[in-house]
Amino acid sequence: MTEVRPAVLEDADQLARIHVDTWRATYTGLIPDTVIAGLSLNSSVQRWRDVLPTTPPRHCFVALDVTGDVIGFVRRGPSRDEGAAPTTGEVQSLYVHPEHWNTGAGRALLDTATTELRDDGFTDATLWVLTGNARARRFYERCGWHTDGRTQHDHRRGVVLDEVSYRRGL
Repeated sequence: MTEVRPAVLEDADQLARIHVDTWRATYTGLIPDTVIAGLSLNSSVQRWRDVLPTTPPRHCFVALDVTGDVIGFVRRGPSRDEGAAPTTGEVQSLYVHPEHWNTGAGRALLDTATTELRDDGFTDATLWVLTGNARARRFYERCGWHTDGRTQHDHRRGVVLDEVSYRRGL
């Protein structure tokens, strides 16, 4: 069983490593190579050190392996989508280090995020997935999420990322 707990500032280095390593493993071939090559562990560590103290409590959770190392994270909160109902929450990101794929860590993180959203009074939740990320899309579908017909062109890191929205009731 994967242990999940709220993230703390001391997790910043491990969160950055997970973020960078997962982007490299997942998005190579889906986004331009220049974006992948431009990922910086040092920059990512600093971003996490800046973000963690300013995020609301219980907004970011981490999964731990049996040795207590952080192996994944999930961020959740109210939907950021324009026009979203106040009862709609969002799983804003979910990453598990590639060395720990298929261990149940992703499911434990997703279950924690949806439980926390429900406990906060949200009745449904959404998330966005890169359209070409078949692995993540299969994972979410196995976990009871379904596409809701919305797509977006997200402008990040100097490129346009095509994403599809998933939704589920809580």
